[in-house]
Amino acid sequence: MQRRTLTRKPPRFSANRMWRREEIEALGTTCPLMTAADILSISRNTAYEHASAGTFPVKVLKLGGRCRVVVEELLDLLYGGDDRAEVER
Repeated sequence: MQRRTLTRKPPRFSANRMWRREEIEALGTTCPLMTAADILSISRNTAYEHASAGTFPVKVLKLGGRCRVVVEELLDLLYGGDDRAEVER
């Protein structure tokens, strides 16, 4: 029998969950639309309505039947410009 490697489970969606910047940055380049909706504290229906209407606050990539959000744009929306890069200079 083949052993499965354990992978990190995606975060559970919760109306009371507060996302930290480090957690958002750890998502990678893109994240599912539902993760972005959870970060922005909006409902599933609202997220999909705005994504299909083109009014979601950040760019939504529609890949087949999936919707992905660019994490960098999400960070810019929440925290403004990249303050950390300026501090490191």
